[in-house]
Amino acid sequence: IPPPSSVTFSTNCTVVLKVTDEGGGISEVKVLQNGKRIIEDREIPTTKPGKPISRSYYIDLVPGVNFIDATAFNTNRIESDISRTRLVRPADEPTATCYILTIGINKYKNPRLNLNYAVDDALSISGLLKHHGENLFSNVEVISVLDEEATRENIVAQLKDLSEKVKPTDVFYFFYAGHGSLVNEQFYFIPTDATRLYEEASLQEDALFVGDMVGYLKEIKALKQVVMIDACHSGGSTSVLAARGAAEEKALAQLSRSAGVHILAAAGSDQTATEFTELGHGLFTYVILEALQGKADGAPADNKVTVYELKSFLDDQVPEYSLKYKNTPQYPNTFSIGHDFPIVLKKK
Repeated sequence: IPPPSSVTFSTNCTVVLKVTDEGGGISEVKVLQNGKRIIEDREIPTTKPGKPISRSYYIDLVPGVNFIDATAFNTNRIESDISRTRLVRPADEPTATCYILTIGINKYKNPRLNLNYAVDDALSISGLLKHHGENLFSNVEVISVLDEEATRENIVAQLKDLSEKVKPTDVFYFFYAGHGSLVNEQFYFIPTDATRLYEEASLQEDALFVGDMVGYLKEIKALKQVVMIDACHSGGSTSVLAARGAAEEKALAQLSRSAGVHILAAAGSDQTATEFTELGHGLFTYVILEALQGKADGAPADNKVTVYELKSFLDDQVPEYSLKYKNTPQYPNTFSIGHDFPIVLKKK
């Protein structure tokens, strides 16, 4: 990539990379736009060590500043230093569309897994984002997948449909309230028709593997993406929960880094995300709602709540709320790789 610049373009451009094999081969070239992975090129022709090859990629630019980052991997998955260029597109078009996909599951095929507030969590999040999004976006589209509709097949179908229509200039929010499970360091979202939380064969058949989720998020072209996960762990023994170590945090961190999105998750790997009758929501969702209604608006107050303001509020307040309501602190997992941006803009 050429050196950092402030070249102004209209709507798109072609980026040319020169990649040199320093002796370890070239297995992949990765390109990110404003922190979101947009290109994953694994079809690199073989070349002699020390001889550069050129790779060209067509990129749709978003209005404003576009930071284009590129790295390469050798065959041992060692990553090169980041090369960056700065491209500018005039902000001369209407505000983006906001797409909100919320999943809420109270009713499971196995009734022992049923929850109380996951559907209300999903509807409350989408309602608040839609209400305040009217100040930020030209259009807000909400897709709610609830209870019996929330099969793996249907969730995947919704994600694939969004990959066909969401543009790089748009914003995408994904919210999941339901069960999550981690087996052999593999994290799964538990759809309504999954009947087991900790049997690997059953999870592979019916659940949604986080690695597959990475692929679906990469295909959704919005450069601004936030994934919120209020995944309640119940039905598992204390020994299973305590044995997880840092594997779940690692899985979610990899999801954030691989797809270039912001990840906000309810609880640490050795904890349980909790529902409270007093709150009428999962605790994590309740704190998100409090934050987006204005409590996370940092100094100086500007009637906006950004991703990083929300992240900071969750990291600070989720342990306080959980200590108040269950006498045990619950620590959220938050991972950010993309750029900061406003989530809500309150009406003055």
